[in-house]
Amino acid sequence: MKKIIAGFMVAAAMLTFGCSGRNAAFGVVDMRQVESEAQVIKTTKEEVNTKMKELKEQMDKAMAGKQGEEASKVVEDYSAKAKLVQSEAQNKLKASLDTALNQVAKEKGLGAIMIKDAVPQGGTDVTKEVIEKMK
Repeated sequence: MKKIIAGFMVAAAMLTFGCSGRNAAFGVVDMRQVESEAQVIKTTKEEVNTKMKELKEQMDKAMAGKQGEEASKVVEDYSAKAKLVQSEAQNKLKASLDTALNQVAKEKGLGAIMIKDAVPQGGTDVTKEVIEKMK
């Protein structure tokens, strides 16, 4: 008798908790549209391009009259600086996107937001809201 009651309790728990998670609403975001329209992305790209030009000019000045190992060391140093600039920009954009996605999901009551290209069908398109929230 205890086994039967335990079985019913397990079945009831599975129906109550198991099904509700699978049916949670989810959103989709078109990353191509975000990349082309979000102002923070445009601004960050411009900043990176400006910093990269500055680094190139600095490297060219530092390379003047150097050859061999000295020149290789200068190139290596400026390559590391360029990678740091790119890494900081990526981190800034990732933080902006993560914050926007979290805010939109919370406001819309969505269980998750997925990339639109990865979802065969369904989901609420929240692309415009994400673009507006990115800072």
